[in-house]
Order: sequence, then C-alpha cells, then structure tokens
Amino acid sequence: MDTNKINAITSFVGSEEKNAATLDHALHIAGLGWYNIKYCLVLALFLISAIVEPVGYSYTLPAAKCDLDMTDAQRGFLSSVPYIGIILTSFFWGYLVDTKGRKMTVVYSSLCAGGFAILSAFMPNFLSFTICKFLSSLCLACPAAVPYTFIGEILPLKYRDTTLSIINAMQITGSALVPLFAWAILPLDFRVNFGAYDFVPWRLLAIIYGLTFIVSALLLSCGPESPKYLISQGKHDEALEVLRTMYSINKGKSPDDYPIKRLRTDEFVKKENLGIFTSLKVQSLPLLKAPYIKWMALNSFIFFGLFATLNGLYIWLPDVLNRVLTGDGEGLTACEVIAQRLNQTAYNSAVCDNSIDTITYLINSVANVSCAVIAVVVSSSVKIIGKKRLLITVLLLIGTFCMLINVVTQDVLFAIFLSSIPIAGLAIGPVNAYAVEIFPTNLRGMAVSLSMMVGRTGSVTGANVAGLLLNAACEATFYLFGGLLIICGLSAFMLPSPKVVPVPKDATTTKL
Repeated sequence: MDTNKINAITSFVGSEEKNAATLDHALHIAGLGWYNIKYCLVLALFLISAIVEPVGYSYTLPAAKCDLDMTDAQRGFLSSVPYIGIILTSFFWGYLVDTKGRKMTVVYSSLCAGGFAILSAFMPNFLSFTICKFLSSLCLACPAAVPYTFIGEILPLKYRDTTLSIINAMQITGSALVPLFAWAILPLDFRVNFGAYDFVPWRLLAIIYGLTFIVSALLLSCGPESPKYLISQGKHDEALEVLRTMYSINKGKSPDDYPIKRLRTDEFVKKENLGIFTSLKVQSLPLLKAPYIKWMALNSFIFFGLFATLNGLYIWLPDVLNRVLTGDGEGLTACEVIAQRLNQTAYNSAVCDNSIDTITYLINSVANVSCAVIAVVVSSSVKIIGKKRLLITVLLLIGTFCMLINVVTQDVLFAIFLSSIPIAGLAIGPVNAYAVEIFPTNLRGMAVSLSMMVGRTGSVTGANVAGLLLNAACEATFYLFGGLLIICGLSAFMLPSPKVVPVPKDATTTKL
C-alpha cells in the first residue's frame, strides 16, 4: 500500500479520535446558556403542573363538597386518588421513559392528564368526578418524575446539582400558585345551570389547574430528545446534532464550530426486540440486586416519609388553617380549637358550609410565596451547602416544626409552622440528584419512577391517615408526621458523600 495513503488514513483516524469525547465532556464544551435554561424552565412547568393538580384538591374539594354531596371520608379518599394513580402506573411509565424516550412519554402523558382533569370539571356527581380524576391520575407519574431525569441529562455535570435543586425549588412555586388561583376564582359569584349540574367557580378552578399540563406539553412538543437517551439507543449522530444546536445557541456561534465531531460512550447498547414483560423485567430486576438495592430502599423510604407529609398532611392544610384561624382560639393550641369547632358544628350539621375565609387564602398565599422564595435562595447556594446537608437539614427542621404545632398557642406561630410544610419539597431535588448520580442511564428512569412510586404510597397513606386522625386524635397527627420526617432525616446520613466533579483536562485546551 502507498505510504502516503497510510499516513493520510492514520492522520484522519488520529484527528477523529482527537475530536471525540464522552457525553459529559461534550456537554461541558456545549456549556450552560439560554438553550439549557429554556428547556429547564419548560420541564419545570411539568413539575409545577404535577403539584398544582393534586394539591389543588385542597381547595376544589372543600368548595365542591356541597355540589357533589361529599362526606369527609370521601374527601379523604378523593385526596389520595392522584397518588393511587401514580403508584399503579409508575412502573409502566418508567418502562416507557427508558425504552421509548423522555420527550414523547412526558408530552403525551401530560396531554392525557390535563384532558381528564379538565373533563372532571363538567362532571355532575361524585362518582363521575372521581372517575375522571382517577383517569387523570393514571398519567401523573410521568410528568411528576421524568423531568428530573431529563434536566439532569441536558446539563454539564458541574451545574447539575445546583440546577436540579433550583428546579425543585421552582416546583414549590406550584404550591404557591394553588392558593393564588383559588383566591382569584373561588370568591367569584356566578352559577350557570346546565341541567345536570351548575357551573360554579370551583369548576372553573379545576379547569385552570388542568390547563397547566396542556401548556407544558405544547411547549415541549417542538423540543429535542435527551442526548443521553439517544446515545443509550445507539443514535450517536442524533445526539451529536442536539449538542451542536446546544453549543450554537449557548455560545452564539455556528454549529460547525462545535469542536466535538464524534461521541464516545462506555455504555453498552443492546438492540433486541423484547416483549414488554421481558423488557420490564430487564429494566427493573437489576435495581433489586446489589449494588443498587440498598440505594433504592433508602431513596424510597425517604420519599415515603417526605410525600406522606408534603402531599398527605399538606392536602388538609387549608382546611385546618380555616378551622383554627376562624375559631375562638385565644390561649388554645390548634388541636384544642379543632375539637372546639367540632363540638359547635355538631349542633348545626343540617347546613352544608363550603365557605373558605379570606384570611385562609391570604395566609396560605403569603406562606407559599415565602416558601418558594426561601427555596430558590437556598437551592441557589446548594453548591456551598451540599445536597446531603441540605436534605438532612430540611427533613429535621420541618419534622420539628410539625411536632411544635401541638404546643404553640399563638396563631402566628401555628400559621408559620403549618405553612412551612412546602419547604420540605426542597428535599426532592437532592434525592433525585443522587438517583442521577448513582444509577446508569438505562436504569435511571425506572429507578426514579419506582422510588417515587414507593414514596407516593406515603401520599395515599398520609392523606387518609391525616383525614382520620385530625378529628379523632389531632395531637397524634402532628407527632406522627413530624417524627417520620425526623427519622427520614437521620436515615439520610447513610447516603454517599457527594462526588467532587473534576473539570476534564482537555476541556481547558479545547478551542471554543
């Protein structure tokens, strides 16, 4: 063979290797800019929607109890329906996310969730309303979990923990939107008769809550797939094209200037046409064996305690605030005021009262906005605080606040302690950040979905337990939930120490 040709081929191969990079290095070169920010905000909207819809029950159900003729037991069951749906389908959505792609599954699941949530607003009775809410809940698991994985896969490694924590803090704004929307709509005075039912403010509120899913899905529908997912499917050229676009938008340069020409991967891509049950087995069984099972168990337990309080107890927060702050509670604890109100209403049970006092909207709105601001500030400094320290501090602090509710007699302190519960949402980001760090790409979506599925059983348990105990054993309610958070905080000490992320050596010499 001609020596010149051999030298040319060798030079070409050497050039290709020089311009090849792992995905993490390629993301580092693409940088952090408007591209990442834009898609992180869109994905955060899915997470906000997944909070707005179920937490919105805390306002729509009290307002709807007369029109739908609901008992307190039915309200407690209906409050847990979103989380029942998530538990039943997390496995399925985790499978679709890892095998069919992040983008497609989150868009279609959100469209279905929003569609059924809006349809529920036109249902005439409790049964039909519950059916629509249940169908909507079957689609909630995907937008409630997948965006964390998606966000982690479009960010340079060194920005991942901070951004995930900030996005998690933004999710808490969903809790702030719930009372703000309710305050704007529920006090409206209109009633339009449609024969089978009257269209009243709470129905309009249910539509508004459901629309957040539709808006999220439409915004992402024209967006790209996760480059890491594309690589896991062997679609290296498509992944490289996404990275070239990312580089171009972030740096304001031509995509052709992107110095990475080929992607290397150490993740084995196996293309087989497996049946759904075989594929589910392949996706999930590794998570139940060493070395992943201990992390699955720990993450799931923390999520259980977190969601039991954040979704279970919190769903009753407006009702508890309304009863305590509108009662004669001078010198009494919250539970003593609740007992007093129960005795008073026993004499006037014939009249259905679905009113919510303005002070409840005001305090809940201010508290949730304050929690959101605190969450953003704290999350912005997660690099300094550390995700493990943040997780432990949040769980222990909110757990202590829950227990202190039983001893304070000042309305201001009671409102502060009870309304601080949404801050517990700050713990979701660190736990999911650990999942992104611990589990490989081909198992990550399933790992997040399954751990959150176990966690959501806490939501179902918490909503029903809180509904039963608040009237029967009020003090035990806050001791139970507070103690559970404290145990979760102590368990978090077993999580691994955060890894120090080095800057790739060749990153400083690559021409940008």
